[in-house]
Amino acid sequence: MALTLTQTRTTHSDPPPNADDLLCPNPQHTQGEQSSPSLDEKPSSIGSPGKYLIGVSQFERAWAHWTKLGRPKFIVAPMVDNSELPFRMLCRKYGAEAAYTPMLHSRIFTKNPKYRSEEFTTCKEDRPIFVQFCANDPDTLLEVARRVESYCDYVNINLG
Repeated sequence: MALTLTQTRTTHSDPPPNADDLLCPNPQHTQGEQSSPSLDEKPSSIGSPGKYLIGVSQFERAWAHWTKLGRPKFIVAPMVDNSELPFRMLCRKYGAEAAYTPMLHSRIFTKNPKYRSEEFTTCKEDRPIFVQFCANDPDTLLEVARRVESYCDYVNINLG
């Protein structure tokens, strides 16, 4: 008895002519019409953790969020000096369903507006997006995670 495995892949329709110009027409830090705080603003406190403790497990919340994103299977991994917005958009054009930013340094991201504006760029077409940080201080990491949470779908911690 032979067993046949088939793999299905989500295919995207062919891009329209001049798609390179249409993929991310206005790269910016905002996500279109949604109102988001500026990356330069210090994030406010989350407040009471009660909304997270209503009987839904962490796994169930994570799976529900992953499902909401469409359960991406083809994900562009982070690469030093190669995972910037133009590269991510090119990968998306050829089938990538999600992508990581390059690793960002959390302390520099917190203190330097020029670093934030040059090293972290995205646009509404660049979703789902994982923002990766390295950090050695949990408070700094939490601050940068709160700063970018409205611009991304996940915050990733580089542990090595």
